[in-house]
Amino acid sequence: MIQFPIHSYKDNVIYTHEMEAWSYYRVHENTVGVNEQEAENNLVNRLQRLAWQMAAFEEIDYKIVPIPVDIDKRMESLQQQYEGKYAETGKYYAERAKEILREEARNVVEYKFFVGVKLKKRELDESIIRTFTSSFKSMNRYLQKLAGFGGHEVDDLTASMFEESEEDAFRTLNHYLGAFRVKEKELRYIIRHQFVRGQKQPDGDGSVYSLTEGILDPGKAGYLHISQLDDESWCAFLPVSEFPVDLSHKEWAYFFQSYHFPVEVNMRTIYKRKKEDENQTNTIKKRFRDQDAQLIEANEDDDSLINTGRELLHELENEIKNQGKPLLRTHINFVVYGPTKEEVRKRARRLKSDFKDQQIELVQPLADQLLLFHQSLPAAKVIAEDWEQILTPESFAESLFSLTRKTGNTVGFYLGKNLSHDGESMESSPSLVFYHPFLAHLGLKGSKYSSPHVTISGPTGMGKSYLLKDILLNAVFFGAKVLMTDPKDEVEKKFKQALTPEMKRTAPFFQELIESFNYITLSSGKKDAGKLDPLTFLEGEEAQDAAVSVLEYLSELQSNERNVKTAIYKGVRHVLQQEEKPGLLKVVRYLQAAEDQDIKNVGDLLYEIGTNGVAKLMFSEGDVVGISLDEQVNILQIQNLNLPDEGERAATRDEHIAVALMQPLAKFATKFARDDSVVKMTVFEEAWMLMNTGAGDRLINELLRTGRSLRSAVYIVTQSTYEYNKPQIKENIGTKFAFKAKTTEEAGNIIEFLGMEDNKANRDMLKNLSEGQCIIEDMYGRTAKIQTDVLFDEWISAFNTKESDRGRAETEEAFM
Repeated sequence: MIQFPIHSYKDNVIYTHEMEAWSYYRVHENTVGVNEQEAENNLVNRLQRLAWQMAAFEEIDYKIVPIPVDIDKRMESLQQQYEGKYAETGKYYAERAKEILREEARNVVEYKFFVGVKLKKRELDESIIRTFTSSFKSMNRYLQKLAGFGGHEVDDLTASMFEESEEDAFRTLNHYLGAFRVKEKELRYIIRHQFVRGQKQPDGDGSVYSLTEGILDPGKAGYLHISQLDDESWCAFLPVSEFPVDLSHKEWAYFFQSYHFPVEVNMRTIYKRKKEDENQTNTIKKRFRDQDAQLIEANEDDDSLINTGRELLHELENEIKNQGKPLLRTHINFVVYGPTKEEVRKRARRLKSDFKDQQIELVQPLADQLLLFHQSLPAAKVIAEDWEQILTPESFAESLFSLTRKTGNTVGFYLGKNLSHDGESMESSPSLVFYHPFLAHLGLKGSKYSSPHVTISGPTGMGKSYLLKDILLNAVFFGAKVLMTDPKDEVEKKFKQALTPEMKRTAPFFQELIESFNYITLSSGKKDAGKLDPLTFLEGEEAQDAAVSVLEYLSELQSNERNVKTAIYKGVRHVLQQEEKPGLLKVVRYLQAAEDQDIKNVGDLLYEIGTNGVAKLMFSEGDVVGISLDEQVNILQIQNLNLPDEGERAATRDEHIAVALMQPLAKFATKFARDDSVVKMTVFEEAWMLMNTGAGDRLINELLRTGRSLRSAVYIVTQSTYEYNKPQIKENIGTKFAFKAKTTEEAGNIIEFLGMEDNKANRDMLKNLSEGQCIIEDMYGRTAKIQTDVLFDEWISAFNTKESDRGRAETEEAFM
């Protein structure tokens, strides 16, 4: 009869019935960006060195455990963070998201990586024993334990024998991969998971006895049936029976993470003394000699694979003798499970087929499923020895153990899916991406950036605005106050177009949400004149700098017109000091009254500009009523603004005025962002125009530097990342979204901006992104290709920026 191996546990250490001890750790989840071979090579190198160092211990237990994504818990956790005016609306949409995602996330898991180390027992000297034996009773308990009697408590003397070894194991793992000592709850989860595979997952509570409850039935050849009181499942253990000579780039502990079903991995490695490793190579050499003799006898040519193996063996033999390279006697089994035997059969078949493509053979033993189940338990002995594989540190490292596809945040709203693997689609990808707009500035452990700021870049029509509006609506549920600049004057129109009679009936929450926003539409009409006059809403030097910048830009002064520049400075200062209600029109009159004809001409030009068209927004007599931002969500729109094409300088007077308007608009947004009494989100649409002016460039830099301390997240929406691809700027951006690159040059700029590896694969990928697809670099510095996805029909309708095609697309496609 097979005995359950665990006698007791304390903290992260399991004690067996033979009084051996195993310490368990959860290692950091490593990520590699899209097509980043250098980063992958770095992980392989660290795994190689780890495999060498772990030879100091007898036995290592590597586990990859798929943890189901609990949508209900995540959404409930998210709802607890909602506050303010829109909290109830947020909870309503979180419940709807929960219903939609439950089905999509039915088999979705996140892979966690655990390592168990068999600890070496320290010999205790008399002084240590005396410390723990102040009473005969405590020593008697220790002796009883050695004899296999007593309860499940671990006394201090037993624990002390393994403390030094445990510290060595933790230090080694933490150095090469980063590690946490598992908590007892995690340890209980790993144990209980073995007995409920494919059923409701454990919560990590309970005694050893309760953790092992379940009926295991190996009655069906090649399968194991697990029964609980109210549930049942099937599983199949698939050990590796053959590895190829060369395991380079096989990724055999990683590639299956793109499957739509979970795969569990158990790898047990055993180290022996150098002499035994040398004997092992001698045994293999003898096999080669026997094969050579058979070839000669059969009068056949040498096999190229045998020759390659002979060369590798010779090299390995020298490394064992001269460098002490260890051999890893490895027992690997993959586990698939599911609610029915037929489902498990299909999953096992898929796994075996895909591994065969990698020249790795998996088998499904008919009679040893129960033995393999037992061998997979933490701290168990290896009892199914038929499938031992001899690996070197290099071949073990090609597993990519600890590599994960995770990107985004653990708790947040659903953003879309990870499509980083070749050929993945929204339908096939199992990797959900979640995003939280107000986490980065908290400086969480493991994060690369501690900034709440975000860039969203890409050409028109690829999904920038769609993504932004998704983030914006979700952000308001957290109680954030929002100011969005909309120079295209389209947000209100698109939002309210979605409020059809049918929509109002089926989505009343959405109607209330959209109609409650404060849409501030500024036009060329007299009623809006002066509302963006920097002298009316700014003070002191800031008002002076902003006013001078606007007037100089509109005047289009040359470098040799210093007398005019001086006059503008004097005029602004005069109005600020002498006028109770300063305004730019008063500065213009100051210039018009000058004796110098050049200055007077500029004053006349500015008067014509400032009293006609949309430029009136920047000029006033100082008696305007300011823009109210009392509401939680404020969308500032400007009508009839003729924007220049992205990357182009203003070519016409209208375009010149449009760029000038962006400066006081940005100043207005800056003033909003400086209020640190509440969490804020400031959105700059068409921000590239700001960066084309010196004043705008300084504004953006200021906001990016100070935003974290002011509890203000700045969202920069632009067509190109070129202006932001500077160390002092991009280091202050916490999350980056980059949509399609139009040119190879732009692709290279995005790659540098996101810190990706510059290679042809990445450049081609960026140029071939489809609508709604983008590359994200999250707050942890992880990059991935994602497809944005909105769950609610009314949101999709409101986010659509495309004009109605009046059936043209349908007509065109009908004749294809």
